[in-house]
Order: sequence, then C-alpha cells, then structure tokens
Amino acid sequence: MDKEAGNALISVYDKTGIAEFAKGLHDLNWKLYASGGTFREITGAGVPAIDVAELVGGKAILGHKVVTLSREIGAALLADLNDPGELAEMRDHKLPIINLVCQDSYPLEETIANPDSTDDDILQQSDIGGPTMLREAAKGRRIVLSVAEQRQAVLEWLRAGKPDEEEFLKTLAKRAVYEVARYSLIEAKYWNGNDVSGSIALLNSKTKYGENPQQAEAGFYADNRINIDPLGIDQFQHVQGMERSYVNITDIDRLLQTTTHIAAGFERNFGEVPPMAVGVKHGNACGGAVIAENFPEAVKKMLDGDTRAIFGGVIMINGPIDKEVAEVLVHYGMEDDKSRILDGVIGSEVTDEALEILSRKKLRVVVNPALSSLSEESLDTNRRVRPVRGGNLEQPNYDFVQDLSAEHMEQYGEITDQQKRDMILAWAIGCTSNSNTITVVKNGQLIGNGVGQQDRVGAGQLALTRTTTEIPTIIEKDGKLLLEVPIDRDKLEGAVAYSDSFFPFPDGPMLLAEAGVKAILTSSGSQMDSVVIDELTKAGVSLMMVPDKVGRGFYQH
Repeated sequence: MDKEAGNALISVYDKTGIAEFAKGLHDLNWKLYASGGTFREITGAGVPAIDVAELVGGKAILGHKVVTLSREIGAALLADLNDPGELAEMRDHKLPIINLVCQDSYPLEETIANPDSTDDDILQQSDIGGPTMLREAAKGRRIVLSVAEQRQAVLEWLRAGKPDEEEFLKTLAKRAVYEVARYSLIEAKYWNGNDVSGSIALLNSKTKYGENPQQAEAGFYADNRINIDPLGIDQFQHVQGMERSYVNITDIDRLLQTTTHIAAGFERNFGEVPPMAVGVKHGNACGGAVIAENFPEAVKKMLDGDTRAIFGGVIMINGPIDKEVAEVLVHYGMEDDKSRILDGVIGSEVTDEALEILSRKKLRVVVNPALSSLSEESLDTNRRVRPVRGGNLEQPNYDFVQDLSAEHMEQYGEITDQQKRDMILAWAIGCTSNSNTITVVKNGQLIGNGVGQQDRVGAGQLALTRTTTEIPTIIEKDGKLLLEVPIDRDKLEGAVAYSDSFFPFPDGPMLLAEAGVKAILTSSGSQMDSVVIDELTKAGVSLMMVPDKVGRGFYQH
C-alpha cells in the first residue's frame, strides 16, 4: 500500500458535496478523521473515516458542543512541522499531525437573519470549535479549507503535486482568518446592536485607481451571502465598455438612491412607478424625468433638462436598453450627426442591437434585472456608515418617503395633480443631492438642481441658472462690473420647487417666485415660517410644508 499522504480532519455543518470531497482525498491516499454528522455522511457513502472522538480520548460531550476543542486537536494542528523537537513530542504523546482541515461553521448568519430566532437560537448556532480549528490550522500553515468553493481547487492542487505550496497555503490561511473574523463580527454586532460599528468584506473588483489617479490602491469590496440585496452593487453585471471605475461605482450608488426614492414616492402618493430616466454627474442628478409613454421618451425628456451637464454623465433607467433607447442616448439632440459622450448607461437588460450602437462609443453598459421592478420596498434600509478621522459615523439610511396626504403636511393654496407629481420628483432628486439643495421641476422634468450650497438663496440662484446652458456675461453698470446670469423664464413659468430644509427668510423662496415658480414643497420649523407663507401667498405661490423634524432632506454633508 502506498504511504499515506497525510491526515485530514473534516467537520462541516452543510454536508452538500462533502462525501465527494472526502472520496477525492481518500483516492489520493489521505487518512480521514471526521466528527459527528460529517463522519456519518462520509462513511455512509462508503468512504473510510475515523471518528475524531477517538483522538480526544472519548465521545463528544455536552450534547456535541465539545468535540474538537481539545489539547490533542490543538497540538495536531499547531505543531511546527519544521521543529524536530515538537515532532518528537507529538510522537511521545502518540498524537498524529493533522495536515488538512475542512470546516464550515454553524449557520449563525442565517439564524440571525430569521426574524423568528431567539437569543437562545443564536447561542445554539454560535460555533466555537469550528472557528478555533480554522485559526489553529491557519497558524500552523496547514491546508485549511474555510469555504465550500475551495474544495475542488484543493483536490486539483493535490493531484498536481502541490505546486507553489507556500503561496497556496498562505492564500488558504488568509481566507480562513477572514472567515473567522467575519463570523465573530456578525456575532458581536448581533449582541451589541448599534453599540458596535464595523464591516468586513472581500475585494469584489479592483478599480484602476480611486477618486483621483494618485489614489492608486482602490476597489469595490462586498461579501453578501444571506438576504442578498437584489439592488446591491455586487448584483449589477458589467456587460460592455471600460471596467467600472471608483467614481462610476459611486455614481451607480447615487443613482440607486435617486431612482428608488422616485419609485417610493410615486408608489406611495400615486400608486404607480412610471418609466423614469435619471442622469448624474459627480453624483448629483443633472437630468431626470418621469413619463407615462415609454423609456425612449423618458430619456429624451431627461436629456433636454440640462444638455451640457449630462456630457460625460451616467444614466439609469428602470427598464430595458433597446435599440431605440440606445439611439436616443447617442444621437438625440446632437447637431451635425455628432454622438453624445457619456460615461455609462444602466438598465434592467440590454439588447444585442443596443450593444452594437453603444459599442461604437466605448460606453459602459451595466444591467440589473431588479431595476424593472422598483417599488417602495426598493429603498435601501441598511445603516449608513461614513468613515471620519479616528472612527466612523453611523446612522439609519435615507428611507423617509414624502407623503403629500399625511396628517403632518400643511398646504397653503391650490395645488394641481401635476404639481403634486412634480413635487414628488423634485423631492426624490433633491433629497438625494448634496445639501443644501433646491430642485426645480416642471411637467415631470428636472430643469434645475442647485446642490451643495452654503445658503438657501445661493441654492435657489444656482437652480435657476441651471435652467439654461447660456454662458453668463460680464456687464458694466454705474461704473461697476456685474455678472449677468441668464435663466430660462419659459421653462420656469409654472414650475415647482423643492427645498431640502426650511427657508430661514423669505428672500430665497421669493427669488423662485419672481422667476415663475408657482408651487413649493419645503419643510417648516423656521421662526420666519409665517412670513414666508404670507409672502408666497401674496405672490400667488402655493406651498406644502412637512415638519423639518419629520422630513428634512439633508443628504451627504
């Protein structure tokens, strides 16, 4: 009989495919040890194995809670294979060396995700022996398998004669200590709730660099195994064009916030989620439209909102990218048969005809079928974590949904159904743009988004100037140089505006009123509320107000 290849210890909760793995090791002349149910699964399939309890001087005790937690198993995994003294000591104690460990832990994460689980259930499914073996095997530089997908690769490596052994073992060890850390963090966050902040994830995809070229080491990290978010960035498929960049991924995340807020707002207030198109540049929406007809028309309307800012932007629609949509993206509104330059387009699916059209511009194309079924349930409810120097800030997500019929809403003046729809579109865009923000919408189209300003008058001024692509001019008046900034009064006449917080003075909303805005959605809470209401009423502007403590729309300061 050939010399044994080594001793392997197999102890897994999920028995799927474990007998086949064990047979693969047996065929390579490995001696197998296994615990409890794993032993029965393996031997029941006709693969010889030894109950690991024989190594530890007796049967499993305390209802199988203590099996591999022993001095013998620890020594078998931690003994230095390059230290003659330690190897001699192992022989003196008649203990084998364990060369390979295959382990997966009790399903703690699944148990926590089950809303019916109790604290006792969590305790029962908190594995101690399994993570301990992984750490022991990693430290002892054994062959350590911590996830099921490693099994076939390990068998092939063994059959190939263990090429690049040191590096291969190091790779396995790194994954094992990661799995232990992840498991421990899941448990710590369960018991401590919001008193503990932290995350751990694997590199999902590298990006060429970070936000700037000098920030070279960058990538997207994710590790979602239970209750997978269908709209998670890791669920989007990159179909064509340049690989997603760091900024491109942040744009997708921002687009998801805006489109899901549009969906939630329209479903809550109007019982429907219409075709929509949203375009962002540097994270903030520079184009947005909802329309009953179809997606090509929604894209056209979105592009018309700001033809300059969308240059190099990213567009998301909640439906398929077909030939007609692709043609609109590339050619609509362009002069002399020129093509529009965009950074990317995202939809629920893409046709081959559309890919052919978009491939000529090397445009990033990303798809996710979940975009076709957006609803109020699509809002991200995971807590938001923001690194700051020395620690993290953490808060609930941006999951407030504006409800125009709620008891807390105050209305002044008459507001048409179209104005209400425009208010919801303006709110969804404004509350997912960097504050301070004032957003102006007309007939289902974003016409001006004044974002990231230090004061509310400045936000209003910016929103008004974004209604046109005309260049400001410098004029001389009374011996002074003045900047004359054009606005599109035709677009603004009858428009709706949203402010992400209250107006501290009437100057901001009156600026909007004088430009042609006829209805405003804002919050209440200023000492000047009554003055603002009175001035707007006199100007013929209708107003809806949500208490600032209920529905303020600040986003990503």
